[in-house]
Amino acid sequence: MRIPDEQMDLFAKRLEAIGVGRREFLKVVGAMAAFGGLGFATTAQAAKPSKPGPNEKLAKEQAFRFGGGGWFQNDPASHDFNKDLYCSGVPALFAGLMVFNADFVSVPWMASKVEGNKDGSVWTFTIRKDSRWSDNSPVSARDFEWSWKRQLDPASAAPYASFLYDIKNGEAYNKKQITDASQVGVRAKDDWTLEVTLEGPRGYFPVLSAYLAALPGHRASIEKHGDKWTEAANIVCNGPFVLETWEHNKVMVLRKNKHFFGAKDIALEKATIPIVPVQSGALPYENNELDISPLQPGDLRRMRDDPRTKAQVFRYPFPGTWYLIPQVTKPPFDNVKVRRAVGHAIDRENVVKVADGFAIPAHSMIPTGFPGAVDDKKIRDIQRFDPKAAMAMLKGTPYEGGRNWPRITLTMREEGLGSKPLAEAVQAVLLEHLNMKTELEVLEQRVFRAGLWKNDYQFVWIRWFMDYPDPHNEYFDTFYGKKTEGRRQAWVNDAFDKELEAGRDTRDAKKRMVNYAKAEEIMQTDGGYIPVAWVARWCAAKPTVRGLEKNKLGETVVEGNIYVDMLPHVYMVEKA
Repeated sequence: MRIPDEQMDLFAKRLEAIGVGRREFLKVVGAMAAFGGLGFATTAQAAKPSKPGPNEKLAKEQAFRFGGGGWFQNDPASHDFNKDLYCSGVPALFAGLMVFNADFVSVPWMASKVEGNKDGSVWTFTIRKDSRWSDNSPVSARDFEWSWKRQLDPASAAPYASFLYDIKNGEAYNKKQITDASQVGVRAKDDWTLEVTLEGPRGYFPVLSAYLAALPGHRASIEKHGDKWTEAANIVCNGPFVLETWEHNKVMVLRKNKHFFGAKDIALEKATIPIVPVQSGALPYENNELDISPLQPGDLRRMRDDPRTKAQVFRYPFPGTWYLIPQVTKPPFDNVKVRRAVGHAIDRENVVKVADGFAIPAHSMIPTGFPGAVDDKKIRDIQRFDPKAAMAMLKGTPYEGGRNWPRITLTMREEGLGSKPLAEAVQAVLLEHLNMKTELEVLEQRVFRAGLWKNDYQFVWIRWFMDYPDPHNEYFDTFYGKKTEGRRQAWVNDAFDKELEAGRDTRDAKKRMVNYAKAEEIMQTDGGYIPVAWVARWCAAKPTVRGLEKNKLGETVVEGNIYVDMLPHVYMVEKA
């Protein structure tokens, strides 16, 4: 099977989301030639054992402590990603058909190979026969069929069930339009062959198969223990680690899964994850209670300037985008000229300065270097920073000259990592360049989400973290106007939707990227959203931590919302 070009473009856009420049991106594109432009590999890759270098000596105790800085700041609701993507559990407990490597390429994991038919509407995964659950029973194709149908089952009330709507009749089953699960297009042809029939050509489906929402659940444990099946005493998992203990709101301890097919290549025997409130910052790390920890802005400044810790600090890829939603059903944003004026009034270079390295200026939804990223001057100019153009846009509106603004509330969710300072910087530039005064409303996560789905808010400051490296994720999953649930905005544009449908329904990568570029142009021209900043993240690791993977750009990659393969590669060395 020839690997289609579309998936290479997907990977390109993914790198874009972490601020990778054009030159570096081209290097990655060249390096990815071995994958034929796919964004996923079709056959399993050889494992990379966690082996020490020539001047390294393995520590006698292979124990690793990670957390803090936003990692596991709250006790997980469960570890059941199959039912609840938002459970905040430990991904290392499970293994999917595919997994994202350090270059965000989807590669076979529980599958030994993946094959697609000519148009990409049917994908067949061959399950590796040496895969095992932690109780030593085989992981079979039937486990994935059952798990994916469980997620689509309306009785599960899975909040991210729409992730699997590409599967034939997946949406119909989830919405009770059909009740026979056998009509859903995923079936185990035998123990080792999973056939997935989709609603149409979906060249990106093997990329989706590496995401957390595609992880399996253990049927016997679920049927026996219900929602308590992921408690330490009950859980049966198939990932590289098992859950040894879980003291709720205190600590989780993982042990290497001796039944995992790649266990011999994993050095770590134990991983400890304390539940650390984000308010603790880097203190647990600096007190030597953790071996690795993400950093908050204040800690980054201090540790980056301290000669004792400077060498321990590094930036890692975490693709995401900060943007504004001007609600088109609420004045003054029901006027496209006002929405366009806001786009021209955002001084992105100055706004991101308040983030101190945690954000970089954005001109589109997908960050530079990732599949689907656009670098077209015509599109960049639509919402370029231009105060004169901003004011000119208001001519002929009730707000000409920056006057007569109604009361405007900018609503955001409560979160860290520079979110509020960025929002306040946006407020400042709107006041300066449009005389638009806004009141900032910060809501608790659940309250914010409930109002967001109802399109209740007048003006929204929000971010989107990439789920999987394909523009389908950034555009279709967020802005598609025909979605009946989970829409963040009231804005709808038929021409935009048609481009998304065209990009979805072909396996031709080059055509897909043209569709998504047109979609971006339409959305910016109509003021459906205003991109402001791409996300950046920072971390610190002790000198004794080794094995953290680097991508082809030389960036160190750690656990995030896409890459979840850190623990199998880590090993500890003795102190120098």
